[in-house]
Amino acid sequence: MIRLAFGSVPKDGGTYTFYRNMRPALLEHGIDMRCVAIGKAQAELWETAYVDTGCVLLAPNTRNLKKQAQIFTDWCKTEQIDIVMGINSEAILSALPHLPQRIRCMARCANSFDHGYRITLSGYERLTAIIAQTPRQFKDLSETYDAEPDKISIIPNGIDPTPFQPCVDKRRSSVEDRKGLPLRLGFVGRLEHKQKGVLFLPRIIRELDKLNVPFTLRIAGKGRHETTLKAEIEKYAEGAPSSAINPQPSKIQFLGALPPSEIPDFLAETDIFLFPSQFEGCPNALLEAMMAGCLPIAWKLEGITDFIIEDGINGAIVPLGECAQFAARIAEFATNRKQLNRLQTAAAQQTCERFCTKVAAKNYAEIIHSVMAQPAPEWQPKPWSEFAGDPNFEHSWRDWIPQKLKTKLRSVLKTG
Repeated sequence: MIRLAFGSVPKDGGTYTFYRNMRPALLEHGIDMRCVAIGKAQAELWETAYVDTGCVLLAPNTRNLKKQAQIFTDWCKTEQIDIVMGINSEAILSALPHLPQRIRCMARCANSFDHGYRITLSGYERLTAIIAQTPRQFKDLSETYDAEPDKISIIPNGIDPTPFQPCVDKRRSSVEDRKGLPLRLGFVGRLEHKQKGVLFLPRIIRELDKLNVPFTLRIAGKGRHETTLKAEIEKYAEGAPSSAINPQPSKIQFLGALPPSEIPDFLAETDIFLFPSQFEGCPNALLEAMMAGCLPIAWKLEGITDFIIEDGINGAIVPLGECAQFAARIAEFATNRKQLNRLQTAAAQQTCERFCTKVAAKNYAEIIHSVMAQPAPEWQPKPWSEFAGDPNFEHSWRDWIPQKLKTKLRSVLKTG
């Protein structure tokens, strides 16, 4: 059994979702992937509801980075870890120069922005393989960040199709019953604009009204722009003609964050999945929606959304920020339900073929076994007297505020 340490925290997020999906699939290939969270800050993010048998929490009472890195290194020796993937764990990435020579180091690019690329290449001299999720990441890592192309492989995320098959069956059986009814639009994700683009939603709603498109919209998630998003939608509702938008729950609903177990039911009742993200890695939410047979409409993110969605075949892609065009594509499917159903069917079939856990696990396993078959790279671990935190992480005084206090302060500011 190959033992792999993967830096993440059990909570609602894309990195942990990747781990949760891949751990059981990799076990079938003789690879024991462990989710390792380290330090007091990550202990405060730890959500028990997400924990599985592969999760480990180290040094939960210390914020001292050197101590965290030392404890992780000792744990690797005790557990006979073969491969380390630091991902976005500062403690693990800071420990890379000090790990025993026999331990191989791999990287997986979790997101497509500068900090994400820089931490992917942390400890570059020790990396034997780098996983990019999309062609965009491959291009950026090799051309802009000077990673050796031969080290990089493209493996998109894998989703277990089992929870989503009932969604496809239910949708197929209700096609005729849905004729003439409002389109059911849905959004699932963090309610934040810089990455997730949620403040485009009110603008899209306005454009839908201009086109007289009957719809309902359910928004699932929580985040820093939740209050702003609600205010923008309410502001529009107050100024719109009575026929335009009904602010009652039957028209637009905010559902809060949904646990993973409730996502399939949400998607089963969604016709079109709105995906206004402005940058991404390989988004699990989009893959899950398509696997459930929702038709996705997304901004064009070169090498990302156009890698997943084929416009007019299994979804729709619109130039970034063009809300009128976004609404026009929704209107197109509102008047042509046969086309809507055709693309929904294609979305489910093609996503299951390309992005299932079985395919992703097979590709990861091939690389992991290949890495272990090669001699360990020549490397002399640095002594702890030369410890320095990973230079790709910057800190401010906010980092030292306990998570519970941050949450309380945010609550006070919202209500005040």
